[in-house]
Amino acid sequence: MYRMPESISARHVDTDRLRMHCLVRGRDDAAPVVLVHGNLATGLFFDDLMDRAPDDLLLVAPDMRGFGATQRAPIDATRGLRDWADDVHALVRALAIAPPLHLIGWSTGGAAIMQYAIDHPGDVASLTLID
Repeated sequence: MYRMPESISARHVDTDRLRMHCLVRGRDDAAPVVLVHGNLATGLFFDDLMDRAPDDLLLVAPDMRGFGATQRAPIDATRGLRDWADDVHALVRALAIAPPLHLIGWSTGGAAIMQYAIDHPGDVASLTLID
């Protein structure tokens, strides 16, 4: 049976868009890093990385809309990946994370963080895209 590392906490966060489940590790005053999973996955994709990351980071790995324990909500296909990008932005606001933040995205998550950077360029310190 899977056991999440003790260094990581799981929580639900009510945003102004939907209720999101996320994994969190680190202090609130540390450099913020948001890890966005790809299609057919959850934030657990990053649990091993989160457990081994330096202690001077605040790591947040949400389950994106429709995946894991995050609220199921329709995606507007006419907006491309903007629903996911807007959901990440709403989560960052709900957690009161001060920019600039580092965004890491795997697969579909990579496209979502690129959209986030287009929509909020002043909030982004870096983008890391994982193929």
